[in-house]
Amino acid sequence: MAIELIVNVLLMVGSVFCYWYVGATMPTSPESEMGAEQWPQLLLVLLIIAIGFNLYNYFKSNKKEDIAAAFADFFPSVFRFVKSKLFIGMFMLMLMAVLYEPLGFITTCLLFMIGYGLLLGARRLVPLILSSAVIMVILYVGFSVFLGIMLPRGWVPFLRSFALFVESLFGR
Repeated sequence: MAIELIVNVLLMVGSVFCYWYVGATMPTSPESEMGAEQWPQLLLVLLIIAIGFNLYNYFKSNKKEDIAAAFADFFPSVFRFVKSKLFIGMFMLMLMAVLYEPLGFITTCLLFMIGYGLLLGARRLVPLILSSAVIMVILYVGFSVFLGIMLPRGWVPFLRSFALFVESLFGR
């Protein structure tokens, strides 16, 4: 409960800063048209209104005593969150984003799918690895072949060679 309030306040501060930053750094457009600086600012105003409404509902639905109790339980709840599967899944996704370029799409996607399957409770490794490989191939073919998006091959020499081999199988 306390984390909800903290996140909302941080989002509000960040949104106000972004509104100011866009206005300060983007060149102004003519009065007769909506320019490049006004679209993000319009979206940020809508976001600020939504966050303000969320903060209003937070204080309307919670008593002062409940909010104080939530802040007293804040640090233990943060430690519980860090141990949760949700946090581990978010960490795995961030790790995938960091390793995406150096290891390439094929390796990163396959490792992420297997790791996330294990996180969700899959215990039979052979079906997990096979289903992860099939999903990775479907994603690869969908993005690389059908959409023509160049996926990273990786910097590691043998992974890059494998990615080039897979590309030669499917063609462009």
